[in-house]
Amino acid sequence: MSTGTLFIRDSRTNANYEIPINRNAVRATDLQRIRAPSFNTNRADQVAHGLRVYDPGLQNTAVTASAICFSDHEHNLLLYRGYTLEQLWGSDFEEMFHLLLWGAYPTASQREELRQRLAQYMQEVPDIVRQTIFNLPKATSPLPLILAGLSAYLACIPDVIPATTNATVYQTDIKRADQIILQTVAAYAVIFGAVRSHRLGIPWQSPSLHQTYYENLFTMAGLVGPETNRPDPTRISCFRRFGNLNAEHGIALTVLSTLVTASSLTDPVSCLISAVAAAHGPLHFGATESAQRALHDIGDPNNVPAFIEEIKSGKRKLFGYGHRTYKGMDPRVRPIQSILKDLADVHQPLLKVAEATEEVAAKDEYFSTRGLYPNADFYGNFVFTGIGFEPDMIPAAMLAHRIMGIMAHWREYTVNRGKLFRPIHLYTGDAEPTSDPRPKI
Repeated sequence: MSTGTLFIRDSRTNANYEIPINRNAVRATDLQRIRAPSFNTNRADQVAHGLRVYDPGLQNTAVTASAICFSDHEHNLLLYRGYTLEQLWGSDFEEMFHLLLWGAYPTASQREELRQRLAQYMQEVPDIVRQTIFNLPKATSPLPLILAGLSAYLACIPDVIPATTNATVYQTDIKRADQIILQTVAAYAVIFGAVRSHRLGIPWQSPSLHQTYYENLFTMAGLVGPETNRPDPTRISCFRRFGNLNAEHGIALTVLSTLVTASSLTDPVSCLISAVAAAHGPLHFGATESAQRALHDIGDPNNVPAFIEEIKSGKRKLFGYGHRTYKGMDPRVRPIQSILKDLADVHQPLLKVAEATEEVAAKDEYFSTRGLYPNADFYGNFVFTGIGFEPDMIPAAMLAHRIMGIMAHWREYTVNRGKLFRPIHLYTGDAEPTSDPRPKI
């Protein structure tokens, strides 16, 4: 049973407490009822304010209730709005986005309407957004270019910022919220395309009203055939299928950053800026790029055993292995490997290194006893590089997938009037005033 009562006896006071259990969780605020006298205690512990929960990294703390995504740790199952990855395998961006955002799989007419609206909003992105990106150094990381583009876009639509217009606009006007969500997603595609075009020095191609979201993304990013001037259908298919695997994954760091920012009633563009900054770290979307760099350091399948020993001794770190959610195989890994079969014509020698690494690690007790298996980042980088993305563009390309889940969570949290994030900390410094160290004049 997931509902019941937690009986607690506090050894400090011999007092007994009954804490409700609902959905196999207790409310942290219920623990504030558990109080002890502050006599002879460190004042920084603030025992009179009630018992606190200490959970570094939020490893076992639910911060919101959501109906968007479910991960079954024991059975390595991932569900989007109740659908399995297999059921959604053939879905396009518009269908996935509609499902995650509004909770229902779209009809053909709904899908087409969404496609047209996204394409229209792409064309309406002001030219100054691209010019802002083009005026920055080409050699820089994609991260500051994307952040600059998003900031420029937000500057062009100041009426979407609640603090300067209507503080509760998105909570009370859901149609307005949906419009800004779609504009934000469309703007990201334009900014992504502008960043890649600028960094490679290739001519800018405008989005088309007749293309899908991913087709426009590829076109603006310069991922088109030299003769057809259109995206390759196989590459689009690979990107789409990987996008279906990567569209949503619960309260991952990008989403948590979004929710923390959204909790102050912030607009979707500002929240996406928070998500972009969080995503590029090597422990999140940057792990895909980092995984490829680690494989590059190995260089050859013959060097894998020695590299594995360095990992076991703590000298090296293998990005793309192990996952906070899954203690077994990440359910997205095998579908990713099936996608790679459609990119077999692309010469990727590091893929052999990755396969050799998994083979050696699978036979090593160090990895099996710790539940360390490849995650989506380990093989996912080969999908991106096989399509034609540069390694440092991978985190941004992954965000073109995850933006669906990010916006779905923003909408859900805003509509449900999620609470302002204001966690506490355990103070470890001196709780008594010190003597004034400033020199007397």
